[in-house]
Amino acid sequence: MCWVLNSVSGCAAPGEGERSSVSVENIEVKPLSENYSIPVNLEAEIVLNVTADIINADKTDSSALLVRFQLDEVRPDPCSNRELISKNVELEYIKGRSMLRQSVQIAVPGPGMYDVEVFVFEEGKIPSTALGTTFVVGEEGEVILNWW
Repeated sequence: MCWVLNSVSGCAAPGEGERSSVSVENIEVKPLSENYSIPVNLEAEIVLNVTADIINADKTDSSALLVRFQLDEVRPDPCSNRELISKNVELEYIKGRSMLRQSVQIAVPGPGMYDVEVFVFEEGKIPSTALGTTFVVGEEGEVILNWW
């Protein structure tokens, strides 16, 4: 588990070792309940299902993996964005030249704008770039990904 702490803390200096061929290619965010036609109580949390497509582009199976989902609340002043939650999922490996869909459930405090980033750390390798997406949760609990 020491490699996880080193990877997550960013202790590995660039150029040290081999770069991971495991990356995040897509993020999907949906309400956990498709029944969001009833107005949401502004005091209640809204549970979202966040799914990331994890790709291993290498011919060989990966090493052990840690997938981190990080959710931030987006505020008008970007310097004041607030991290709400991080969830980690440990995977033994991903087969060579294959894809895995990994999901977690994350609660947001209510309607607003949020950003989710997904990071993949592979044991003994420099992590690939994280992928993120910004989305809006509406007054009725709907998720709007392409709001701009």
